[in-house]
Amino acid sequence: MADAVARVRLAADTSRATRALVSPTLAGARNGGDVLVHLEFPTQDEWCVARDIIDEAVRGDDTRHVDGVEYWGGSTDPSWTGARPRADEASVYRALLLKVDDSAARSLVEKFEKELLRMPPYIDSMMSWQLSRVGASQGASEWTHVWEQSFTDLDGLLGPYMHHPVHWGYVDRWFDPECPDQIVKERVCHSFCAIAP
Repeated sequence: MADAVARVRLAADTSRATRALVSPTLAGARNGGDVLVHLEFPTQDEWCVARDIIDEAVRGDDTRHVDGVEYWGGSTDPSWTGARPRADEASVYRALLLKVDDSAARSLVEKFEKELLRMPPYIDSMMSWQLSRVGASQGASEWTHVWEQSFTDLDGLLGPYMHHPVHWGYVDRWFDPECPDQIVKERVCHSFCAIAP
């Protein structure tokens, strides 16, 4: 795993990424793999130039599987992205890749998206957040959304976030096979890692 991290970090350094996070996942990730890679580019064209370098680094001999998404930062609605003061002090980055059922009505998908975005005001440990629709995906599912956040620390993710009433009262039903509102019917990729200083 250390070789994969070093290889992808080197590729990220040679690309024109404005932000590069390449880190081993932390214990508790669900279908989240061993390494989390999050890269940001100033334009789609610059990502297209860097894509081959990154793909080659990610798909080394020691790689068995890759789940990945390409997306273009939130939405035209500014409420899809946010940050608290001192968000740069966060120590954990989390990404949730999910696939909404193709048969779900557009109105239900929009309600689901709005309910995910209800969470940040209630979760003080969530320092920044962004919900995005996926443009291209690879891996175990045809991912439709990525819901990403940074947290004060691991306890802030696994405690106040996961156990908050807004999470289990509003959001979990969209994922629960025993609930008629379920629209996320495939496995999720829930991955998180330390943010390097």
